[in-house]
Amino acid sequence: MSNGSLLISNTVPAYETGPDDRMHCHWLMCRLQEAATAHADSLGFGIEDMAKQGCFWVLTSVRIEIAELPLREKTFALTTWSRGAKKLRAFRDFSGCDENGREIIRASSEWMVLDSQTRRPIAIDQKLNLHAQDRCVFPDPMKRLRPGTPEKELRSLNVGYSSLDANGHVNNTEYLRWSFDGLRSLGFDQNNVKSIRVAFLSEVFEGNTIKLMDCDREDDGYELIGLNETEGKAAFALKVE
Repeated sequence: MSNGSLLISNTVPAYETGPDDRMHCHWLMCRLQEAATAHADSLGFGIEDMAKQGCFWVLTSVRIEIAELPLREKTFALTTWSRGAKKLRAFRDFSGCDENGREIIRASSEWMVLDSQTRRPIAIDQKLNLHAQDRCVFPDPMKRLRPGTPEKELRSLNVGYSSLDANGHVNNTEYLRWSFDGLRSLGFDQNNVKSIRVAFLSEVFEGNTIKLMDCDREDDGYELIGLNETEGKAAFALKVE
């Protein structure tokens, strides 16, 4: 770790890749989450530190640009850093490089801190020193994805225990896995994806029923919304191009 950033470099194992030897995108999301967690732990605002203060982090929005997905048994180096916070939102960026040092992944994310009892957001900029850097991977500010209009059901699923994380709700990586599996029926191929945007709208828990709905769209790519039928509200929105 240097200058407030964290670099994690390791070989891509076979279980993170598919038949084409490329990393599954939900495993890429896992990598981003693990890097963010490790960096927060090293700077004193990780999971255990936040739990002692009666709160926890949640990912609310992410944008990923992909030049090429990491290859099986090749080195993938991921660097992450905090861009600080403003009121209820904290900002974190990522840059991923292949074994030749070529940048193949860029990502930007927004986070909130929720009170463990009330599940309501807490002002971050008054609570934590995030050791922010004035460095952005994208020249334009990230705009939160607005949910589209549901048109057609792609699949329905019941949330199992294995989808839950340490906070007792569905981990953000699961939404991407569910969505990409559901989009296969429309001819979707993750290796053609250049851009992923996800907005996480509400918590999902074990036993909830989720309907993945294809949305009406005017441009290229795919867009869907995950409806939590049990809670009667949208859980997440996703757009891939």
